[in-house]
Amino acid sequence: MGKKYCLFCIILFLLYSVNNVSGSNNETLPSYHWAYQYIEELQARGLFLDLLQMNKPYTRGDVAESILESEKMLAADKEFSGFYLNKFSDLKREFEQELEVLQGNKNSDISHLHTCFNLRGDALIAKEDVAMYRGVYRAGIGIKINENVYGYSGVIFDQYDYYNQNYQGYKWRGFVGYTEQGYITAVWKNMQLKLGRDFLNWGVGESGSLLLSNQTRPLDQFFASAKFGPFKFSYIASALDPFPGNVNRYLSGHRLDMTLFRGRIQVAFSEVVIYGGENEGFNFVYMNPVIFYHGAKKNGAGDNNVLPTIDLVVYPKLNWQVYGSLLIDDVQVEKTVPGDLEPDEIGMIAGSKYSDPFSLLGLSLNAEYVRIVNRTYKTPTPHEIFTHRGVPLGHPMGNDFDHLQIGCSYWFRDNLWMKLDYFKTRNGEGDLFSPWDEPWLNYTLEEGYSEPFPTGVVEKRNGVTFEMRWYLRNWLRVNGTVNYSHIKNENHAQGKKGNVFNAKIRIEVDWNKKWEFN
Repeated sequence: MGKKYCLFCIILFLLYSVNNVSGSNNETLPSYHWAYQYIEELQARGLFLDLLQMNKPYTRGDVAESILESEKMLAADKEFSGFYLNKFSDLKREFEQELEVLQGNKNSDISHLHTCFNLRGDALIAKEDVAMYRGVYRAGIGIKINENVYGYSGVIFDQYDYYNQNYQGYKWRGFVGYTEQGYITAVWKNMQLKLGRDFLNWGVGESGSLLLSNQTRPLDQFFASAKFGPFKFSYIASALDPFPGNVNRYLSGHRLDMTLFRGRIQVAFSEVVIYGGENEGFNFVYMNPVIFYHGAKKNGAGDNNVLPTIDLVVYPKLNWQVYGSLLIDDVQVEKTVPGDLEPDEIGMIAGSKYSDPFSLLGLSLNAEYVRIVNRTYKTPTPHEIFTHRGVPLGHPMGNDFDHLQIGCSYWFRDNLWMKLDYFKTRNGEGDLFSPWDEPWLNYTLEEGYSEPFPTGVVEKRNGVTFEMRWYLRNWLRVNGTVNYSHIKNENHAQGKKGNVFNAKIRIEVDWNKKWEFN
């Protein structure tokens, strides 16, 4: 009761003091912001295609610039549905301050101090009909130094991670807390530099991307990007969490995004590498933004885990999106020694989304299939596992699994969205954190070696997920989720069956305040 009363008081206070003042054009739009769903819905209808869908997060200025470009398209398309114009208007209100700067209605040289607060309060009901409360609390402060330079620091207090066995960090009285974002960024025309901790998502997929998923922890990084014509080049150098025994771990990555036919085709090539060792520092070979990491490894730059990917988004016609992603961890070409019998380690995503079928505005049909084989994201060297602070950097389900998801969503009102999904998942025993094994070494080249997919006793899940989002205001939302799944071979125990049911209702509140100064 005490927690519920405190939550009620906080919400009541925020309802009376909330406003829509935002930060700098160069401020990161965090991955949990509601605007991403609105942008994705409008991208399916032909707007915001100048934003790179597979390279996030955006800045607030990126979105504002895209709003201005989309307005030009709307001026030429008099038949664009008023149903979606309301969503476009919501985005204009959210980014009003940034639009005023871009349109010259506000002095871009004025510095300001910006504070913000985000609350996510969840009421959970589990299978045992046990109700509980979980909260996620974020607070931050940003300062716009001048037109080009912006700094931000934000903390998070999370009651979910307190019960996460893989969480690495201090736990206290049902909470974990850490600095979620802390960066200084500078933007000049088409170039951006950033130093600090921030989100990064490279890839495509509704359930999660293959390379750098939006569900991973923000990275401590040096980030740089440059736009030139239809291309954008991005580079990151990051320090990951160390392994026991003073084993340091680092990540470097580069990516080239291309947009064709005014954003109707987007393709990207990426390559990341995880390296390190006992008392090792940054390797300047892998800090080179334009060197090929796989070639450097073959030429003696040191042991590492190199992961290249290809991502693709295509709009064959208006309202129809097709996407895919391919990750190649290791492929054996030669067959000269037993070690060459190692199975290929590949991950892939293929999906499609069709919006407004049969002229039903607000309806979307979606399907996605994910397949990541055993030992992907890993090498025989333990510290080269593709994780950060116990959380996968790539797809959140790890490896040795496949996942099929089919569903539909519908906007029942301008601000009420509901979605129903059916899913089927198979998980093998060779998960991301299982020890590395090499059974193929027990076979000769003549005998050959193959293994089933998924491996071992396969846990199978079939279920449905219902999700609801109610956008009451730009700063106030109510979300709900109901999930049910039937499990065979639960926890890889042959013949063991189980059921999982959980429900969640969430209230989200944003609060922002800005003080300008010269």
